[in-house]
Amino acid sequence: MATDSLNSRKPSAPESLNSWKEIASYLKRDERTVRRWQEEGLPIHRHVHKKRASVYAYKSEIDAWWRTDRTRVEAAEAAAGAARGRQRWWWFAAGVLAVPVVLLGLNAGGLRNPFFGSRPTADNTSIAVLPLKNLSPDAEQNYFADGVTEALITQLGRIRSLDVISHQSMRRYRDATKSLPEIARELKVKTVVEGTVLRSGDRIRITANLVQASPERHIWAESFEFDHRDILAVQERVAREVASHIHATLTATERERLTTARRVDPEAHEAYLLGRSYLYSARVRANGLRAEEAFEKAIAKDPGYAPPYASLSELLIRTRGGVGRVEVIRRAQQLADKALELDETLAEAHLSLAIVKQVSLEWQDTERELRRAIELNPSYAIGHITYAMYLYAMLRFDDAVAHAKRAQQLDPASPYINTWAGAAFFFAGREREAAAALQRALELEPSFADASLVLARNDVVKRRYQEAIQQAEKALTANPTDPAMIAVLAHAHGRAGNRERAFLLVEQLKVMSPGTRGAFPDWGFIWAYAGLGDNEQAFAWLEKVFEERSARLVWLHVDPLLEPLRSDPRFADLVRRVGLPSREEGLSKK
Repeated sequence: MATDSLNSRKPSAPESLNSWKEIASYLKRDERTVRRWQEEGLPIHRHVHKKRASVYAYKSEIDAWWRTDRTRVEAAEAAAGAARGRQRWWWFAAGVLAVPVVLLGLNAGGLRNPFFGSRPTADNTSIAVLPLKNLSPDAEQNYFADGVTEALITQLGRIRSLDVISHQSMRRYRDATKSLPEIARELKVKTVVEGTVLRSGDRIRITANLVQASPERHIWAESFEFDHRDILAVQERVAREVASHIHATLTATERERLTTARRVDPEAHEAYLLGRSYLYSARVRANGLRAEEAFEKAIAKDPGYAPPYASLSELLIRTRGGVGRVEVIRRAQQLADKALELDETLAEAHLSLAIVKQVSLEWQDTERELRRAIELNPSYAIGHITYAMYLYAMLRFDDAVAHAKRAQQLDPASPYINTWAGAAFFFAGREREAAAALQRALELEPSFADASLVLARNDVVKRRYQEAIQQAEKALTANPTDPAMIAVLAHAHGRAGNRERAFLLVEQLKVMSPGTRGAFPDWGFIWAYAGLGDNEQAFAWLEKVFEERSARLVWLHVDPLLEPLRSDPRFADLVRRVGLPSREEGLSKK
C-alpha cells in the first residue's frame, strides 16, 4: 500500500522506518518479500517528488496491518513456496507443452476460447465507491469526505468501460453496517472501493481499499498524504490506480483526462464541496441560498476553478423563477459558458448549459449538450435521466426508456431517478414498469413528493380521479404547502366534478410564494384551471410562463394535466411558438 506524500514531509523517529532495508528488518523478512507485500496492502509511503521515490513507513501502521492480515499473507506465502517446489516438473512439462501453448497464445484456429473463455477482468468493471469515512473528530466535516467521494466517482465515471454507481445512491450507505458482498449484491456490482479521509490543517490523507465483492478478495490498497492544493491530482491518481487494478480499458483520451488536474485554492475547494452538500437539499430554500453563497465564495477565491461555475449555473436555473427569470437565464448561461471555457471536459458544465438551452427553447443545442455530457461521463446518472426527460418531451419514447433504464442502473437508490424513469415508462405505455419504479421511489423516501405527483397524474390519465385525489391528499400530509401537489389535487377535483373544492384549492395557490419550485404556482394555476375547464384562465397563465421561459414548456406534448387544453387551437399555436414539433410530426419520427 504505497502512499504519496506530495509535500515530502518525513515522519519522525523512532516511529518511522525510512528505507526498504529498515522496513524489512522490522518485519524480519528480506527486502524482496517486503516489496511484494505492497500488493497485499502493506502500508508503505513514498515521496514522489524525487526521481527515484524514497519510501518510509510508520511502525504503528505496519503493526496494525500485521495483526489483521498476517494469517492471510502467510498462507499466500506458503502457497507460493509450494508452487516454487513444483518448478522442476514445470521445466520438463514446458518443453512438451510449448507448441500447443504457443498456438493457444496466438489463438490459432480459435483454440484459446474453449479453454480459457473471454478475458476475466471484464467482470470487474461494475464498481461502487462507498462514502469515504471522515476520520476528523469534527462530524461537521462529513461534507468534505462526501465531496471527495463524489469527485472520485466522477473521475471513474469518465471511463467508458466502467459502470460506476452514482454518488446519490452511495450516500445511503454512509452509516451502513452491511457487509461488502451484501452491498455489492444490492447494487449489482463486482467491486467496491472503501476508504477514509483525514484533514489536519492544509494536509489531507486519503486511504483507498479496492475489494472484489464475491468471492470477497482484497485487490489493492493505498494511502495518499498531500497538501490540500494537490487534491485534484490525487483524485485522478486514485481513479487511475483503481482502473488499473481491475484491468479497465482506457482510451488514450481518457488517460489524458485523468492526468490534467491543476492545483486548487484550499478555501475555494472547501467552499465548493460545502455548496455541493447544500445543493442536494436545495428544495429547502435556506439550503439553496447557502449553496449559492458557497459557490460564489469558491469562484471569488479561485476564479480559474471550473466546477463552482457549473454548479451555480445549475442551482440558479433549477430554483429561481418568476420575476426576473430572463435575467436568471442570462446569468446561468454566463456561468456555464465560463465553466466550459475553463474546462471543456466537465460533464456537469455541459449539463448546466443543456438546462439553460432548454429554458431558452433552443432544442437542438439542448440535445447536443446533453449528449456531450453523457459522452464525457458515461456513468452520469443525472445526465441520462435528464436526457430521458428531454427525449420523452420530444415524443421519442423508446430512446427515453433506454436512458431511463441506464440511469436506474447507475443510481438505483435515488428516488428522483426512479420517479422520472417511471414517467418515461408510463409515456412509453409500459405501465407495469412505471408502477414498479414509482413504488421503488416511495420505498426509498416515502415523502418524496415528485413520485406522488407522477402517480396522481397517471391516475388522472386513466380517469381514476378518486385515486388521484387520495394520492395527492396523502402526499400533502407530509408537505401541506407543496404548490404542485395542491395544483394536482385541484385538477383532480375539477375533473371529478368537485368544483367547489377545486376553487378553494385555487385560492390557496393565490397566497403561496414561489418557494423552491421556482414559478410553480404559475403552473399550478394552469393545471387547476385546466381541470376546471376554464380555458381562458389556463391560457392566460400559459402565456405568462411562456414569457418567463419556464423550464416546463418542453413537456407541453406529454404533461397529462394539460390534456383538456390540447383541442383548443391556442394550444397548437403555443407549441409552434415554443418551437416544438407538432404532435403528429413528433410521433411520425419515433
